Amino acid sequence: MSEIQSSKVLKAICYCIIPFFVLLIIINTFSITYYSTYQEDIDGKTTYFETERFAEDLLGTIYTSTRRILRNTKYPNIESDMEEAVETSQNTTIELSNQTEEAQENNTNVNSKEIMYNTSYIGDYSFEILIIDEDGNIYTNVEKTTQTDTLEEIKQYIQSKTYNWIYDNGRIDTTIKKMSYDNIAYNYMFEEVVSSGYKVYACVRNEDIGEFQIYNTMYSIVSQTYQSAPSVLIISAFLLVIACIYIIFSIGHKKGEEGIYTDSLDKVYFEIVALASGALLTFESVVLVTLLQILKDITNITSSMLNTGILSCILIGFVIYATLAITLVTIIRRIKAKIFWKNTICYKFIKWVKRNTTDLVFKDINSSKKLVLAFGGFIVIQAILIIASLSSLVYVILLLGFWYIVFKILLEKVIGMNKIRNKIQNMYNGNVDNPLNEMEFKSEQKQIAKELNDISGGLSNAINEAMKSERLKTELITNVSHDIKTPLTSIINYVDLMKNENIENEKVQEYLEILDNKSQRLKKLTEDLVEASKASSGNIKLNMEKLNLKELIKQVRGEFEDKFETRGLVIIETLPEEDIYIQADSRYMYRVLENMYVNISKYALDNSRVYIDVEKDDTTAKVILKNISKDELNIGVDELMQRFVRGDSSRSTEGSGLGISIAKSLTELQKGKFNIYLDGDLFKVVLEFKVI
Repeated sequence: MSEIQSSKVLKAICYCIIPFFVLLIIINTFSITYYSTYQEDIDGKTTYFETERFAEDLLGTIYTSTRRILRNTKYPNIESDMEEAVETSQNTTIELSNQTEEAQENNTNVNSKEIMYNTSYIGDYSFEILIIDEDGNIYTNVEKTTQTDTLEEIKQYIQSKTYNWIYDNGRIDTTIKKMSYDNIAYNYMFEEVVSSGYKVYACVRNEDIGEFQIYNTMYSIVSQTYQSAPSVLIISAFLLVIACIYIIFSIGHKKGEEGIYTDSLDKVYFEIVALASGALLTFESVVLVTLLQILKDITNITSSMLNTGILSCILIGFVIYATLAITLVTIIRRIKAKIFWKNTICYKFIKWVKRNTTDLVFKDINSSKKLVLAFGGFIVIQAILIIASLSSLVYVILLLGFWYIVFKILLEKVIGMNKIRNKIQNMYNGNVDNPLNEMEFKSEQKQIAKELNDISGGLSNAINEAMKSERLKTELITNVSHDIKTPLTSIINYVDLMKNENIENEKVQEYLEILDNKSQRLKKLTEDLVEASKASSGNIKLNMEKLNLKELIKQVRGEFEDKFETRGLVIIETLPEEDIYIQADSRYMYRVLENMYVNISKYALDNSRVYIDVEKDDTTAKVILKNISKDELNIGVDELMQRFVRGDSSRSTEGSGLGISIAKSLTELQKGKFNIYLDGDLFKVVLEFKVI
């Protein structure tokens, strides 16, 4: 995924195809809109000159020209040409077959009239028009040349054009389908031309220049694309969205670099970038609009000039696209790198104000007073915006924005408090790793996060030091025990050899017996010491399995019955009828119970009772061992569970003082609980495990 995001080839392709798809969307949207508006002009037509729109344009130009001539010659005092046109159109009837005798008489003298080469009456450069009024006066905008200096030559010139329209002697002769009599007979503009009694010759000056080339191009595009425009529009829009999404996701990713990379432009204050971009876009837009206006206003524009103008517009469009792309890329990259707000002049100014004013004012104010001031400010600003919003929608938007900012601040505070609370809870549970990211907090919470990290770091160091010390102790005990075992084994072996020599000296035999007892005791102490060290450090491999707790207790009791009878101890067991199963290591669970029974056999009061109870509820099973101590229990529970501490203060027994410590460590390693309770001389041990 990262390779796709950082691919320069894919980025270049997307940047290039985006304007192409935008152009396709514009063209096809225009095609659909134009076709829906001028559907009748598109269906079955081959050129723009066959459309209703073109016919309306030409007829409108002829109508306007005849009205100008009529107004300036026969009715110079008429103020409203439109009122006259409406009145005339309502009272005029077309009589194409009858021409007045006066008009026929004037027609014989037309050739003797002077031709007025005047464009003040006929100003549209797109059409060339010849008008002959009832008095035989000749008006035209045809350029005077040696080939058009007579009336007949002008007529022939107009008739030679591809698209012409002639109204003479009550008849229409035209090459334009939509300008035939059947199509315009009831058009009010044509009725006005007929009522004026004028003869009109009109043609398209040049179908390849001026607005006709633009219209023809538009018509050609629409006629060729309107059928496929909807599907092309949908596909182009879909691909454009895909390309834009990819560009957005790929911005800021660079091959070989982790995270979001930024360049020198991203380090410039955003206000400067926005102003520069806005100025460039304004200038480029003005240039584009000016160029389009020039193309529109040139009356004698040629095909090459039009093509050059269109190409220039496209180039300017690409420049505008490049400016927009650079601006949007730096905005998105700043947002993704989380530096958008920090790289603004507003942020620097607010930070400066806060550092020089706010911190000084609120530094010594406690949290309660700060809350009161903040809430009061919220009420005042909200009241002002609510009142102002009654008169303007802008203030409604500002009010919503203010609510959003307040909500965001409160949400950040709540999220920050949750993170701090979770950190404290983790510290309470012994997890001092994963420090808080101080950059995610602000003001007081940032200080709290910093202090918690310091405390967490101190605890972590203390725990590490304690673990290091414990590890050193364990290693020392293990090494010393190993070093003791070697000579101790030799001593035990030599004592055994000496006992087999049949020594008759009773004193020597007594010494050998003492050596044997002490060496065996030292061996047991060494083994217990190593086991206690392993148990407390957790350096034991457990084989957890399903154990029947009742059977295990019965097995241990059988091992100690003889010892208990020797001291007159009576075992009273209370076991449930059903079997109880727990998850534990059979070997180490046996050792836990064995240590407790050994402890009872050594320190219980002679000729007393020992109670062994097993209790079970829905989730846990408890093994409770109770006996009366033969010595006064003048020590606390915590001290009793320490290593090398025994129940008899005289330390006259042969125990090592490690039995309870080992049992406690092994129980906890098997996810159980080990507790001791003292009540006078009553000694009580409770083992607790989860029931399967």
